[in-house]
Amino acid sequence: MKFSHKAYLKPLAHATKYPTGPVNGVFLAETNSANVIDAVPFFHFWGALTPMLEVAMTQVDLHCKANGLRIIGYYEANERLEDEAFSLVGQKIASQIHHVNPEAFAVVIKNNKINSDEVAFLPYQFKEGQWRVSKDAFTDKNAGFSLENSSSPTVVAKALRGGLSEKLADFDNHLENIKEDWLTNKAIV
Repeated sequence: MKFSHKAYLKPLAHATKYPTGPVNGVFLAETNSANVIDAVPFFHFWGALTPMLEVAMTQVDLHCKANGLRIIGYYEANERLEDEAFSLVGQKIASQIHHVNPEAFAVVIKNNKINSDEVAFLPYQFKEGQWRVSKDAFTDKNAGFSLENSSSPTVVAKALRGGLSEKLADFDNHLENIKEDWLTNKAIV
């Protein structure tokens, strides 16, 4: 899985905009590709499976069908700086995505790495009936995860320190103001 700059930026902007609460969303790929080209932020206040999650997933599915895309992964960031645990709710959501797409993966954002030159993604893959951390991801070319642009962590950290995250809208924002562009977030890319 190779992550585009945009697919790396959006989840980190989401976590930066809401640093004291959990956030989540999904990753998108083109229909016939495993390369991750985009991310769609869902919620900044969640903790359970809700009907609004189904609404968000349905909206993203429609967006994907209209644009030749598919949901390929799930991401979340915890509210605590050092917490890199993959939540049970997140595992259930990722498992639903995996049921439809066996290539699916999940990412837990390393909050303490967002403003550094290091990759802030901790990827999980479904193996042997459970979600497992992908060892050596982003450091070993054979681990299956890489960035399209190796300078993305540095560039993203600088942009986020400059306040770029304030322009991001998630589905929660869209529910408050339907003019918010939560599906594409063109204002930040």
